[in-house]
Amino acid sequence: MTHVTEDDLDDLEFDTLRTGDHASAARRLSELAASVSGGVSRANILLRAGEQWQHAGDHAKAAELYRQAIEDGGETYGDPRVYLADALFELGETDEARSLLDRISADRPRDPEVYRTVTEILYAHGDVSGAYEWATRGADVVLSVREQAPDEEGRVAEDSLEALLRLRYRARIDLGRPEDEYDAMLDDLLKQA
Repeated sequence: MTHVTEDDLDDLEFDTLRTGDHASAARRLSELAASVSGGVSRANILLRAGEQWQHAGDHAKAAELYRQAIEDGGETYGDPRVYLADALFELGETDEARSLLDRISADRPRDPEVYRTVTEILYAHGDVSGAYEWATRGADVVLSVREQAPDEEGRVAEDSLEALLRLRYRARIDLGRPEDEYDAMLDDLLKQA
């Protein structure tokens, strides 16, 4: 069994950025997931392995690993279902991807990064209206968390706000909708930077 830390995974991914060999990184991460005994969860390693397969262009292998991460149920840095939906879109399995996003939406996630990631996926796949809706809901989650948790959780959520508002702005422009209070929030954030 192998003890794996976040630093170990970060080092592996950093080396992969340098070499561009995502398939080798995915295989190494898959091996680690099979032998992990402590530190980072197996699900987290599977999620990272899936991402590397996606970077390598093998969306079917990515989807397989995302499904394993979901089945494992361990702690991850994001919702593996979101990443699976992205792989499914890439594979042309649009109905299954949308069904998965509907289930995520029904769960009403409190993590703003889920909304940011879904927004980016939908925008990349041409669903500008869906991206606009997810970005709006994500911004609303951040505002809610900010009111309820002015501590560390609130600061983490706040970090997602600018990204969500920028994505929403882009989708709003594409949809030809008028400026609104979310655009004013983005302007205020940009003035503070």
